[in-house]
Amino acid sequence: ASFVRTTADAPATRSIEVRDGVSRQVAMRSVTDVLSQRYVVDVVDPRAGFAMTTWQARIREGVPDPRYRTRFVARFVDEWRSLQLRSEARFTRGDEPDVGYDSVQLDSLSNDLRAKLGKKQ
Repeated sequence: ASFVRTTADAPATRSIEVRDGVSRQVAMRSVTDVLSQRYVVDVVDPRAGFAMTTWQARIREGVPDPRYRTRFVARFVDEWRSLQLRSEARFTRGDEPDVGYDSVQLDSLSNDLRAKLGKKQ
């Protein structure tokens, strides 16, 4: 129900402004800590400010559903002042998977990262 079919990057991406005083090392560690609470972090490049999770199948009634899978890509931009978080999802109903993102997972993860790294309101 939270799958949104799209090929555009804009709706599948959330931007988080990093609060002043957060070092690159702390920012990168925070991202990998938040991601690894729910996902397996596959690729991390602290020098480039990049992290990506593995593709993860949805769990239904305790069993992985290989028809629906998601992953996340996090990248620091603008001299580490902003974090771009992108959701990627694949939902296979026929021969070819539909491409899109998972709105619920993206909102939840971006809220967690905003609480850890974001500017205080």
